[in-house]
Amino acid sequence: MAQGDGISKKSERKIRTMKRILVISWYFPPINSSEGLVTYKLLKNSKYQYDVCMQDSNDSWSYGKNEQLPECGNVKKICLQGESLDTWKSAAVEYFRKHQNEYDIVMTRSMPPESHEIGLEIKKMKPGITWIASFGDPIANNPFVLKGMQTMSPYSLQMRYVRKMGIREMISPVREMKNLLWKRRQKAPLQALEKERTLEHNILSNCDKIIFNNPYQKKYMLSSCGKEIAKKAVVLPHSFDAELYDASIAPSSDKIQMVYIGHLDATRTPRLFLKGIAALKKEHPDLAEHLEVLFYGHMAANDKVYLIDHELLDVVKIKKPVDYKTSLSIMRNSDWLLHVDANLHGILDENIFFAAKLADYIGANRPIFGMTMFEGAGADVVRAVNGVTVSYSVDEIKNYLYLIAYENYTVEIDQDGMNQFNATEVAEKFDAMVEKLDR
Repeated sequence: MAQGDGISKKSERKIRTMKRILVISWYFPPINSSEGLVTYKLLKNSKYQYDVCMQDSNDSWSYGKNEQLPECGNVKKICLQGESLDTWKSAAVEYFRKHQNEYDIVMTRSMPPESHEIGLEIKKMKPGITWIASFGDPIANNPFVLKGMQTMSPYSLQMRYVRKMGIREMISPVREMKNLLWKRRQKAPLQALEKERTLEHNILSNCDKIIFNNPYQKKYMLSSCGKEIAKKAVVLPHSFDAELYDASIAPSSDKIQMVYIGHLDATRTPRLFLKGIAALKKEHPDLAEHLEVLFYGHMAANDKVYLIDHELLDVVKIKKPVDYKTSLSIMRNSDWLLHVDANLHGILDENIFFAAKLADYIGANRPIFGMTMFEGAGADVVRAVNGVTVSYSVDEIKNYLYLIAYENYTVEIDQDGMNQFNATEVAEKFDAMVEKLDR
């Protein structure tokens, strides 16, 4: 080929000799999970060829195992035993042992952390391999875990500065026994926390490239790391794939329909949003004629009780979880999409979590209403597409809901902001990173 007649001989030789990339991902379609879908969209839109070590029998911590998405021509699925994480981990390590000469690059996807543990084993087996470690969430010091842990014994003498403690209680042997028992019960969680910190440090130290999904997560996880580790880091946001959405249809109701899709619990709770609805309904008893809010997925029992106690079931509907493709259709045919982040103040000043579902919301091209911490990933993403962000304030939520329900308030999605989360754009950045690694 003459120079200038298309790709260079060097590039042609590189394309011809480039080996397939091995991906280690416990979650991958047909398992319906956030991490698996994020991985699927990235690989589907990449120019490289992939072998994915996954499993399709264990749907723990997922939305099911029958997600039927288009097969990717550049992806070969290698289904391993998935009865447990340990058996899958052993099978993945053994697979690489037998096929290590077929790969120059491996990418491990977490959650769960066992994917990265496999990466550590692979790096020991073949030190020259290029290892990309992608993190959905932190392994160590996960704010959700820290929020659920008590850091000080309620029976400690130090608590006398927090609550009133009389002399009799301070010198009580019963108090001291309770204090010792509390410390003993906390020993196991603290040991697990230290084990996670060691694991995460080993992964960050031994891999060749680190993928984070937002800059706040990157700053949080690298806060105690040196410059050598920080130089490996790249931020690639979660993405949407426009090809997976069906066409929108005309609304079947005159009501404004607001939809939430995903998991909620006692920490990631919509309680303040529900209080905003209750406050608005108290002022406007006809609210149910103007607004309908649909929650698809799990909601904590005490939030369901709140709906009953405050007679909000004419406005708020609880729906069962739906498959991924159905969720995209529901998003596209909604008037507003509701996003809820956990309030992690007291643990964090900035939200480090970018929920993958938020990228799918963006792809639906519908207005987004985000209840989130003022600073952080969630707020930045919603603002990037001209969505509405509210803090954890009942009055602020109530006032916006009034405007939406009674004044036809809406927003236009910022198309430039939207494009940065398009899977084709994100995959292009990923491919450029891989190309540099493969030189």
